[in-house]
Amino acid sequence: MGKSIVQLADEFVIYKHSLGYIYDTQEYYLRRYCKFEASYGCSSVLEKTAVIRYIDRLAGSPGTLYGTVSVLREFGRYLYRHGCKDVYIIPDNTVFQQTPAPPYFFTQSEIDEFFCAVDKVDPHPQFRGREYIVPAFFRILYCCGIRCKEARMLRCENISLREGWFDIVQSKGPKTRRIYINDELGDFLKDYNKKIEQFYPEREFFFPGYDSQKHLSEGFVAENFRRFWNLAFPDFTGDIYPRAYDLRHHFAWANINRWAADGMDVNVMLPYLMRYMGHQTIKQTLYYFHFVPDFYTTFQCMELSLEDVIPEVPE
Repeated sequence: MGKSIVQLADEFVIYKHSLGYIYDTQEYYLRRYCKFEASYGCSSVLEKTAVIRYIDRLAGSPGTLYGTVSVLREFGRYLYRHGCKDVYIIPDNTVFQQTPAPPYFFTQSEIDEFFCAVDKVDPHPQFRGREYIVPAFFRILYCCGIRCKEARMLRCENISLREGWFDIVQSKGPKTRRIYINDELGDFLKDYNKKIEQFYPEREFFFPGYDSQKHLSEGFVAENFRRFWNLAFPDFTGDIYPRAYDLRHHFAWANINRWAADGMDVNVMLPYLMRYMGHQTIKQTLYYFHFVPDFYTTFQCMELSLEDVIPEVPE
């Protein structure tokens, strides 16, 4: 066909947008592959050896691996339908979505070092305000324990910095939930908002992406977490490599440990944590007790009956 893989990817993304797909995370995965293939010296687009080599490199990142395989498979089918008969189409059963990686729980010194690195982020000529967005984004994950997607999709209309809360809308499950912000985080976000409004005065999302009317992509979050973690800990050799989502795990784990240290009644606090984190069942919240030795034995016995004995939390 004579077109480069970048040109073909452009056409494919335009096609997906025409069908109504946002396709921001998928586009991120596709662009990364295109960059790899361009440097690999392929004689054709989606050459099998290049695709397999690239997939092998992602073995340590299950989420990225699954997302990349899915988009490359779609891209291959699209190219085949449009005349590229020699492209490699990844078979449907090649990669399955893997079991979630075990959580990583940070020490306080690791949290301090990580944010020290994050706060040194440099301005980016093609992404205005990045030096303000990145520190604020990771702080809201750490302080509030919300999902990465919930933070990325947070709209300006759903946050009140004056009253100290924001609403999570259309996340997992059918209900909206309100998250309250402590004073320290509130002051940080007010300062962030004042600065970012100078760049994006009419932005739709609280954390804008490269396009002011779009949110941050999943790939941007993952890449920047890895970047600043590696800056803070260049010699890290742990068995579990932390991810941005582990800030949510850490939030739950840290609160449970605090209850243990303070001698608080877990039966009283657990349903509040469940609602705060947006879990649909108590069992999802109980997952974190497996990592707190003081509670594990007790809650093994309670898992099957806990939903019947814990009171409802007012909406």
